[in-house]
Amino acid sequence: MVAPHPSAEGQGMSLSEQKSFSQLFTEPTPFPIHVRPVTTYKGEAAVIFSKQDAEKLAAPYRWVLVGKFSHGRPSLEEIRKIFTSLNLKDQISVGLLDYRHVLLKCASEVDFNRIWMRGIWQLGKFPMRVFRWTRDFHGHKESSLAPVWVSLPSLPIHYFDKHSLFSITSLVGKPLFLDSATAAASRSNKARVCVEVDLLKPICTRVWISVEGEMRFWQKIVPEEMPCYCSACWRLGCSVDECRKNSSEQHVTHGMR
Repeated sequence: MVAPHPSAEGQGMSLSEQKSFSQLFTEPTPFPIHVRPVTTYKGEAAVIFSKQDAEKLAAPYRWVLVGKFSHGRPSLEEIRKIFTSLNLKDQISVGLLDYRHVLLKCASEVDFNRIWMRGIWQLGKFPMRVFRWTRDFHGHKESSLAPVWVSLPSLPIHYFDKHSLFSITSLVGKPLFLDSATAAASRSNKARVCVEVDLLKPICTRVWISVEGEMRFWQKIVPEEMPCYCSACWRLGCSVDECRKNSSEQHVTHGMR
C-alpha cells in the first residue's frame, strides 16, 4: 500500500479536514480522474488531460488566493501568524509558490471573499496583493479576475431576493454576495452585488427583465470603481494606454520604420 503524501499547502488545516492515522488506511481514497495514457505530440512524449479532468483536479482549490510580493516578503511563519490573528471563520494554509508568490488556501467562502476584497494587505513592511488562483495561473501574469461591486438603480424592491439578484448580475460575471443593506432590504433605491468580473471581457450594462404577460423593463447595471487591466504587461491596475511596456514597444516599432 502506498503511504499517504504529506500536505503540500503548509500548516493551517481545520479540525474538520484532519483525519486520524487509522482513518487514512481504513477509508477509501477517491481518485478525481483516471490515469491518462502517454501519447505523443510533435514526436515527443505527451500526456493530455480533458477539460473535465482539469476541472476535477482544480476543484479542491476553488477557495485559493495567490499573494504577490514585489519587493521582498516576510517568512511563511510570519504570514501564518498574521492571518491567524485576523479572527477568520476557519484557518487558512499558507504555502510557497516561488520567491514572489504564496498560496493562501481558505476553508470557507466567507474568509476567501474577505481576504480577496481587500486587494492589498500590508504584512509588516511588505505589501501583498491578492488575486484569485485559476488553472492558468502564471507567475508573470496577474489574474484578470477581480471582485467588483455593481449597482442596480431603481430596481423594484421585490427583486432584492438573493437568487433574483444573482440571476440578473450573472450577465456581468459570477455573483459572490450582497451588501448588508441589500440583504436586509433597508435601502430601496438600489441593490448592490459583488461580482467576480473578468476584466478582459466587455461588461453588460443593462438587462431586459419581464414577467410573462405583465410588467417588463430595462434594468441598468452600473459597475462601481472598475479596475484597469493591461493586456500588454498582464498587470492589474495598469491600462494599455498608459502601459510603459506597450509604449516602449511602440517606440521601438516606429524607430525601425
